[in-house]
Amino acid sequence: MKRSSTPRSRRLGDRIMEALIYASGGVVIVTILAVVYYLTHESKYAYERKFDYGYRVALQPVSGQYEKDLSLDPYATLVTANKEGLDGLDEKEETVPMPTLEELSGGATFGTGTPLSGDLAKVDPSKLYRDDWRAQKPANVGQRFLVFGFATPEYKSDKMAIAWAPDASFNSELAPFDLHLRLVRAPSSVTVQPIDIDLKRQPEGRMELPSYVATSDEARTEGYVFALEATPTSSTAAAVSGGIFRSEWDPTGSYPKFGFVPLLMGTFLITLLAILFASPFAIATAVYLSESAPSRVREWVKPVIELLASVPTVVLGYFGLMLVAPFLQNTLAKAVGMDSGRALLTTSLIMAVLLIPTITSVAEDALRAVPQSMRDGGEALGLTLKERLRKIVLPAAKGGLTAAILLGMARAIGETMIVWILGGGAPLLPTFHGVKDTVGNLMKPVTAAPDTVAREMGNVDFQGVHYGHLFLLGLTLFVLTLVINIVGYRLGRRNAWQS
Repeated sequence: MKRSSTPRSRRLGDRIMEALIYASGGVVIVTILAVVYYLTHESKYAYERKFDYGYRVALQPVSGQYEKDLSLDPYATLVTANKEGLDGLDEKEETVPMPTLEELSGGATFGTGTPLSGDLAKVDPSKLYRDDWRAQKPANVGQRFLVFGFATPEYKSDKMAIAWAPDASFNSELAPFDLHLRLVRAPSSVTVQPIDIDLKRQPEGRMELPSYVATSDEARTEGYVFALEATPTSSTAAAVSGGIFRSEWDPTGSYPKFGFVPLLMGTFLITLLAILFASPFAIATAVYLSESAPSRVREWVKPVIELLASVPTVVLGYFGLMLVAPFLQNTLAKAVGMDSGRALLTTSLIMAVLLIPTITSVAEDALRAVPQSMRDGGEALGLTLKERLRKIVLPAAKGGLTAAILLGMARAIGETMIVWILGGGAPLLPTFHGVKDTVGNLMKPVTAAPDTVAREMGNVDFQGVHYGHLFLLGLTLFVLTLVINIVGYRLGRRNAWQS
């Protein structure tokens, strides 16, 4: 009975173990699917984005003194659709009406204003304001702003100029609209050619016009009437998807920008440099432990390396902040103009320390997986240890070594705390205008995708557009790291000597 029960107990144990393995695999798959679903579901709020634009329009003298920066011109009219605007009248418009001739007397010779309506037939001359702040609209909804312009009796020239410029921080190239400034109506007393200015091709400029002088407040609306028209050019989904490929990330500005490029570029640069710093040391250590280290050394070194992998990343981050960053700043500040130790170079060095245990452990496993018979065959042919490594062991383990590097890359791509503490928090787009400029990129602050999500998630409106873009960025990171891990796993299972 005892003999027969042992095989049964073993079979039962094998079945339990097999069931646990399948259950673990199922849990992993369900977890991955759940994460993908949640990230995708929350990313949809990014596609509820409404888009903004803003221009300032003013009348000026053709020559002489005039304000070139329209944002400093107190009589320029701002027509804008942004997150601070509301359709209809609000305090921003109500408190600043269109200037009267008396208000302009002695201070300015031109005036502009807007009726808060895009339909000239519905304009109420008694309700004119200097600016028009409207709510944002989806990419498939256009808008039209009207701007009245006139000169005061103090202006004596027969020529004047209309000037236009984008509002501060607004880039017309980022708007999913065709933006045009058109002449809707000219004064009956002048003759002027039709005006239609493409604001994307000519975002700012001046154009001469025959002068129109308003002799009374009622005549202010009988002069020039211009229209800023925003015509849709794409769907909201296409506009949002195109926006994430832009090179600007500024989600809290007056005209928010959600370009992923600088964040992913920061992630790429940190990962690339960390891999370049860590891989030679890690693979050399793996080769030493696998091929030539005495067993006693291996028994001590391998646990120490694996213990290093368990050090919290926040500890590594503060180690870099307190020791490495000041050292680099003191030694490199004068040579390369490093303003702060919190920079790309510092972040990459500490990230390399984090990656060394991972790459070393996986690389050593790959090297030890090479059959001993291949080493013995090389030795029988008279090859030295160096020759066996170069001609037999390393080529045979190249799949596993590549997998080790890829797994290190995946680890670096998802790292948050080190970049948060040491990066400096500024998006970086590197420039390469010479050796000094290229090296100077290492000394600039940097931010990456993971730390951006962690830093900004606590300060966004729940289920808002910014919230949705952070989840979309998280989804991008998850897919990227998942693909790299899968490729690394497959390469790790591939044995070069069996292919």
